[in-house]
Amino acid sequence: MAGYVPVWFYNVMSLRLIAALEDLGITELIIGRRRHAFLQNESADTWREQICGKSCVLYHFGSMTEGTTTPGMGSDVDTLVCDNSVNIMTGRPDWKRGKENLLMVKHVSCSPQHYRLQEIRPDLPLPFTFPRNEFSVRDADGIIYSSNRAAGTFMRQLAADINMPYINAGPSHSISDMYDMVPAYRCETLPVECESWFTRPRHGIWPTQEMLQTARELGCFLVPDGHCNSEYSSLEWRVSPSLIERHLMFSMHLIHMHCYVTLKLLKKDIINPYLNGDGKLTSFHCKTALFYAREQLLSEMWTADCLFDCILYCLNLIRDWTISGHCPHYIMDEVNLFDGKINSEQRASLRTILDIIVDTHLAPLAFVKTDDLGVRLLNNVYTVAIRDMKPRRAIHQEITGFLSVYGNVSHVVDIRNILNVAADNTPDDLCLFLHSLITAMPLHQLHRHGSEQALCRLDVENRIYIIRYLQQHLASTAASICLQHSMQIGNRIWSWYSAAIDTDVATTRLKLASMLYCKGDLQRAADVLDDVERRYDNTVQTICGCGRINSLNMKPLRLFSELVNEGYTEVLVTNKVAYCVSFLRQEVFCAPPFLYFEMFRGVGDDIQHRDPNERVWMNWAVVDARPFLHYLQYLTFRGLGLRHRQLHALRSLHFSNMYGIKQKQVFHPETATNLFAHCLEMEGRIDYALGCYLASQAYMPRNNAANLHIRRLTNVL
Repeated sequence: MAGYVPVWFYNVMSLRLIAALEDLGITELIIGRRRHAFLQNESADTWREQICGKSCVLYHFGSMTEGTTTPGMGSDVDTLVCDNSVNIMTGRPDWKRGKENLLMVKHVSCSPQHYRLQEIRPDLPLPFTFPRNEFSVRDADGIIYSSNRAAGTFMRQLAADINMPYINAGPSHSISDMYDMVPAYRCETLPVECESWFTRPRHGIWPTQEMLQTARELGCFLVPDGHCNSEYSSLEWRVSPSLIERHLMFSMHLIHMHCYVTLKLLKKDIINPYLNGDGKLTSFHCKTALFYAREQLLSEMWTADCLFDCILYCLNLIRDWTISGHCPHYIMDEVNLFDGKINSEQRASLRTILDIIVDTHLAPLAFVKTDDLGVRLLNNVYTVAIRDMKPRRAIHQEITGFLSVYGNVSHVVDIRNILNVAADNTPDDLCLFLHSLITAMPLHQLHRHGSEQALCRLDVENRIYIIRYLQQHLASTAASICLQHSMQIGNRIWSWYSAAIDTDVATTRLKLASMLYCKGDLQRAADVLDDVERRYDNTVQTICGCGRINSLNMKPLRLFSELVNEGYTEVLVTNKVAYCVSFLRQEVFCAPPFLYFEMFRGVGDDIQHRDPNERVWMNWAVVDARPFLHYLQYLTFRGLGLRHRQLHALRSLHFSNMYGIKQKQVFHPETATNLFAHCLEMEGRIDYALGCYLASQAYMPRNNAANLHIRRLTNVL
């Protein structure tokens, strides 16, 4: 039996737990920054897909987007890819001509939350009578249903083609354990299973009537995931009200976030290790308990000094569900969330550990190792200094720096995928493509609900950002055409450069300087390069979207993290980052001639050894900003006859390469080394240049222009 504790104990411990959680970033500011970063990424990813001609909308769900994670949790990114080319019908009146139509059918074999999708013809509101492809299945009654195996088959084949692991967990299919990709269809009308949630009596005032109305209008998704105990699971699609759940989470206050994160930390470090693989309590079980507690507890209970009481209330809810054997889905209460996760024997073990946690008044919190929560809690209790414990300020700086880097990398990846659509076009056609996107990019295709005004603002911000970045390539491509044909560069091209100049600290300015160098306007090129060097201080963070380093694992510079954390409310700070500089082949006459080799770096069968990320950019010249800055300075000062400044640029290039590679702030070390080697060639030091090309080859044996230069110099020597 639980021993008696005075009321003040819970109050004091609640406040100390909150202090520990705020150390880990569970604050209004950090949660807001997390949401801004991942929702902005969601919006930008959707723009990319639609510009690339795909009829889909991407949604980010889970702890990263909610802000309910800490650095030590190792949370992944949950992305739902909604295919809007398919029309989901709840009845015959929903049929749409010319679309792929799928009718939701509640088959007698379907459990709650699951449906079959009958295939309906696009020309007439009649069902198909024959299978259309390998994923169309005829059942015993002769009805044609859509199988849920298509996405898994496609991803499994893709993983095999690129020699990557195939990872499957429920409806998620991916090639990385850090990213869960869930294909889905949008159902505008909520199914009947959800109706009881709207009408059931409630003691409190949450969710409000406005929230319920919004939830009804948000609709739901159908994801390819059959019931675990179904004989026909391959034909079943699960109803997922993820947008509603996100809407509910975004309505929570900070105290609710503290409660939920504590439940997840207990689940991770105490509960599931006790189960030892014998069943698994999930974050969704914890979230469900939070939803019910938020609805059932009076608002007066959700205060800082009552956090322990709220956590215990949630744990008691879960314990009660282990006794009844039914963990009810918050929105569809007929659904048992224990199915496929925890059986009757495992529930007994779960109940045992919950009894221990509850009866000891959350004492196991002291043994939570993730992010040193237990140590922090004891530190707050005894007010003693504990060595090697990272202070709050440092943790917040790291989180903010990570979010900024992640957001910027995601933007660059999106832009490169957009450019890749027209990478094989002629220069004139590329200009037309980019100009059409800039002048006619659709503004509102993301199916935002009226309540999501903040997301609508992000959509507009991303549209402006994408246009600004595309103008950089439009200006450079158009200028390249002019230089190729010895034409004058018109005012419109200069205006495009000007509009894109603040894309980041260096990229557009360096491309402008490169164009001026190729044009022969060396003094103006030198002035632009001096401006870039002034801006490129030690707080500037290098950003690369080539996929060589997972953006979830990138370590931002300490000075950059400090600056972003202190000086900005939003994390996507473009005036303190430097993207890699990329020249498409259509921009070749605006790039120094040496970079031509980078556009044709494949030798022999090298092209067959490129991963999907590399196939997007390896036919371009891509170089880190700082090495390219010093390389352009060397060329420009050489042309101006400024020998002292030329040698200074050479030394700066060598130092930036050595330091940048060591600090992992140079993401294309082979190209940066090639540029330095070329400078040595121009200095007449051929033997040293050859050594640098060999060093570059060691960084990257294949798909490296150094192989071409080694052959060239070997013939010379």
